[in-house]
Amino acid sequence: MITMFSGWCGEVRDVTYSNSGTVTVVYRVILKGTDGEAFRDATGTAKVHEGRNDDAVAAAEEAAFSKACARFGFGLYLYHQDEIL
Repeated sequence: MITMFSGWCGEVRDVTYSNSGTVTVVYRVILKGTDGEAFRDATGTAKVHEGRNDDAVAAAEEAAFSKACARFGFGLYLYHQDEIL
């Protein structure tokens, strides 16, 4: 799924379920400029609880999105949100 906004977009590149009960999502953030595009990929992992895959995928996607944004240097408060609390 690709989410597009003015000047940037993001997409889930891969979702992997492990035998150990976790799910890992690879997310790509793409910035579009006059000189072309730049992208950053990141992964997020979450535990699957009581067979609820949708919650784990959403949590892993959120973590991957935050990390990909942080690799561009923006949204650092999203990436470090757990450290602030």
